Amino acid sequence: MNGPTSIPSFGLHILAPVTFVLLVATIIAARKIGSWQARFVLFALWARYLFGAYHVYMFKPLAAGLSGNAFASITIAGLGLLAVRLRHLLLTALLPIYLLMALVLLSGILNGDPTGAVGVAIKYAYLAAVMVATFEALRQDEEGKVMPWLLWAFAPLLLFQWLSVALNMPKGSEEGTGLVWIGGFNHEAAFSLAMATAFMAGCLAHRMNPGLRIGFMIATLIGIFIAGYRTAIFAVGPLAFVAAWGVFTDYVRPEQRRAVAAITLVIVLASAAAIAVAYHEKFVDLATFLSDPGSLIKQPRDFTQVQRQIMSGRPLIWSQYIYAYMDGTPTQHLFGFGAESWTDKFKVYPHNTLVGTLYELGAFGVGAMLLLWLSMLLIAAGARPHDRLMLLAAHLSFIIMNFATMPFWQVEGLAFYGLLCGYSLFSARAAALKRRASRSGSARPPYGSRHARPGTRPLRSGTPRSRYSHQ
Repeated sequence: MNGPTSIPSFGLHILAPVTFVLLVATIIAARKIGSWQARFVLFALWARYLFGAYHVYMFKPLAAGLSGNAFASITIAGLGLLAVRLRHLLLTALLPIYLLMALVLLSGILNGDPTGAVGVAIKYAYLAAVMVATFEALRQDEEGKVMPWLLWAFAPLLLFQWLSVALNMPKGSEEGTGLVWIGGFNHEAAFSLAMATAFMAGCLAHRMNPGLRIGFMIATLIGIFIAGYRTAIFAVGPLAFVAAWGVFTDYVRPEQRRAVAAITLVIVLASAAAIAVAYHEKFVDLATFLSDPGSLIKQPRDFTQVQRQIMSGRPLIWSQYIYAYMDGTPTQHLFGFGAESWTDKFKVYPHNTLVGTLYELGAFGVGAMLLLWLSMLLIAAGARPHDRLMLLAAHLSFIIMNFATMPFWQVEGLAFYGLLCGYSLFSARAAALKRRASRSGSARPPYGSRHARPGTRPLRSGTPRSRYSHQ
């Protein structure tokens, strides 16, 4: 084992048997989950999280300058495109993603460096594959079992984190503020994003046993907390608040909901206060920045020694990128310096999706990114009533993360967004079908029996059952 100030890693004597147990459990879950699309989503998430514990091996270059993780992402993205129906790759909701992919490739060509562009384009293909596969899996899920069984994808995160605690195997915080517990993973940012995805998936597992669901959500929140990444702790707040308000009131009688909601509100506020006290030094910096953000976006040479420490140096990092972008050519102002071009000039990545996109893809890239966020928010706003608030809170949490870290740069963040957008699209389509059925005067759910979930179609008499029967 490594010391607490180094990157933690489990030896193969621990990784091998634990991986075997996780593999058996995941195979069982895959057999229960139903469609091939759902199995792909389960595998895509599970494999990425499992590989995180093998970072000592997976981060090493294998061929053509690509690491094991990169090859795994390419393979998973390719499998995803094979698993989904090709016509769903033409969904209007995917257009902002395709626009970003086109800008990535164009910027790479204009700057004479297409190598980094291809890698980033593959990441966006992974995002599209997870999104469409989630959408298709939920459309075929009449029994509501996809989301509960999908939670097995997050077993590697919880199990390895618990092992790191049991074996006293912490990692020194990147901010130098103490120890964090991230289960033998490489960095708390990626681990926290993955745990946030687990919490979000638990929030959407409506058909799961209440006790197991609430227990899972509490376990993931604790996992995010002891991982110590303040961006994730702060960003998950809106989703955690809505989840606490909604989940606890979902399982009580209507006449008891006011009392339970009041008690839940007290618990949520008390928890928020406890977190604020525990991390008061970290959040003081955030308050300092938000009080006058313009004063901390300036020439890097003008930063005082004290200002360089605010928010772990993020304003300084952002200023370095913004002023480097301003020194570019007119073409670079529009299309940026190329994907992954920051690695040639800066020691650390931008820690802000919009700042990073501005530098790499220019003004057009920032516009495309904002278009993607806005379009997905609008889709979530049209979701089914029991999903809408939860989905909007999840989108808000994800957007907040983008202002102090870069989920779009990490596959763990793309997995979060792909799962969230796929669910949002499914729920919005189901709501639209229900409204259409109501306007037509039908009292039955559209395309299904009275027991079917909205958005699914019944089997026609004499039609053989297939993987697409319920589409």
